[in-house]
Amino acid sequence: MSVLNRKERDRQLRRSDILKAAEHLFALKGYHKTTIRDIAKESQYATGTVYLHFKNKDDLYFGLLEEKLEHLLSIIKEKTGQVKDAKEKLEIYIREDLIFFEKNQDFFQISLLEGSELYAERRIFKSLFRLQMLEYTISMLKEAQEQGVINSGFDPEKLSDVLGSIIKTVTLKWLQEKERKAESLVSLSDTILRLFLYGAANK
Repeated sequence: MSVLNRKERDRQLRRSDILKAAEHLFALKGYHKTTIRDIAKESQYATGTVYLHFKNKDDLYFGLLEEKLEHLLSIIKEKTGQVKDAKEKLEIYIREDLIFFEKNQDFFQISLLEGSELYAERRIFKSLFRLQMLEYTISMLKEAQEQGVINSGFDPEKLSDVLGSIIKTVTLKWLQEKERKAESLVSLSDTILRLFLYGAANK
């Protein structure tokens, strides 16, 4: 049993090494210019070893994207778990989303700028993780409706789409203009919350 456990630990270590190498190269060279051979060399494993864990580059990118987004969801759940006020939960949700993106911006710009071209993006949309994230967001928005923070006449799933769209639009704009601005992405969290709750109304 101990031998099997050690084998599993070794397998997980190799997978982690490969993902770290891929993330570094995707940020450095871009997704399309990075090859499996490049990733194997960076991770110091044979190309065949990479293919033992991932069937192709897109599968590898999906694994990395899923791992990061699962980590983000765990952070959000942890930070909002002890909070009762629904508006405060929304504030935390938006802020942690932006903090996580800003820390991982070199990676996530692949998703934002090239996402529509990547099979992994379509795959993550249909994944179990995406369903878990959607369910958690919807439950948080329902709670906000119950507390009177959000109009209860709106469909929570559609509200989730709206919130996600605002976050993505603001993030993409910041990414495109970050060289010209000293403003941090996290500083825009209050703007996103106000846009989501009140739109452009004078409130």
